[in-house]
Amino acid sequence: MATSNNGTYGGYSYNFVTCDPPDEYLCHICTLVARDPQQVTCCSNIYCKSCLDTLKEKGQGFICPTCRSSLEGKYFKDGRVERGIKSLKVYCTNTDSGCQWKGTIKDIDTHLHSCPYQLVPCTNECGAMIRRSSLKTHLTDNCTQRIVNCQYCKQRGTYQLITSSSHFDECPDLPIQCSNEGCNEKILRHSLASHNETCPKAIVPCEYNTVGCNKKMKREEQEKHNEESMKHHLDIAMKKIDALQVTVLLPRKHVLKLNQYTQLKEEEEDWCSPGPGKERVTRGEVSKHGWGYSKFIVHAALRHNPSQVFQYRKDDSLYFKVTSKAKPWLAL
Repeated sequence: MATSNNGTYGGYSYNFVTCDPPDEYLCHICTLVARDPQQVTCCSNIYCKSCLDTLKEKGQGFICPTCRSSLEGKYFKDGRVERGIKSLKVYCTNTDSGCQWKGTIKDIDTHLHSCPYQLVPCTNECGAMIRRSSLKTHLTDNCTQRIVNCQYCKQRGTYQLITSSSHFDECPDLPIQCSNEGCNEKILRHSLASHNETCPKAIVPCEYNTVGCNKKMKREEQEKHNEESMKHHLDIAMKKIDALQVTVLLPRKHVLKLNQYTQLKEEEEDWCSPGPGKERVTRGEVSKHGWGYSKFIVHAALRHNPSQVFQYRKDDSLYFKVTSKAKPWLAL
């Protein structure tokens, strides 16, 4: 027996319980016990119907392989021979797997549809061929296409998907070993970030890193470091404060500008800075609390060159320069 695109063709290849079947039941093409036996009128020999159909389809002349006569319309189904063949006793095709059944060819198809040793395709279409007796176990325990829940996040899907690296690489509830050296805790993936914020083994910068301490340590060592480095932290903090104070002072030589000079002069308005201590510069005169015009830089001291340097007065604005460290509020 063989198979083709159109299904099974050829005779029966079963193991017979009695002796070899009679020659009159054998197909003269495939030499097996004829399936759907046809008798030719030219020489009365028996052939499988599928064997004759295959011979005809070859297109090399539809002639009897035995007597070389044309077979066009010269064969018929032999019912007597078919009844004899169907009554022959055979063993189950799964004898080698342990099946003890034996019966007639007429009944073997019915048996194979329930034989516990028969290989059947997985009903989940995973591609496996499983013994019928093992199919239930396969579907619940072994099939890659069976539906399961992730043991961590409870997501539902096929076993193949849920146990794949693509799922484990994203599973939010998968326990993951903390990456900090010395920490033996396993944390759910979605909690890793929050764990790292409190993990005593996490490497963190010194709490005084903003003022210049570049030391890094485990979080559990921070308190000890702070105690041991208290004087160092105080020193660098004071240096930082001093540096900040310097940055808020104006440069020693800073050009100040008084807008609307003509209007202020004609209206006899006070000339003053906008911030605290504005009384320190008024009308360009010396006050008992301020600096006054005596602290202004004279034209000559500036080595002023009107053709190359800005005008002392330009666009109705008065420009002048002070040499003392002025406060930030002294900006006109």
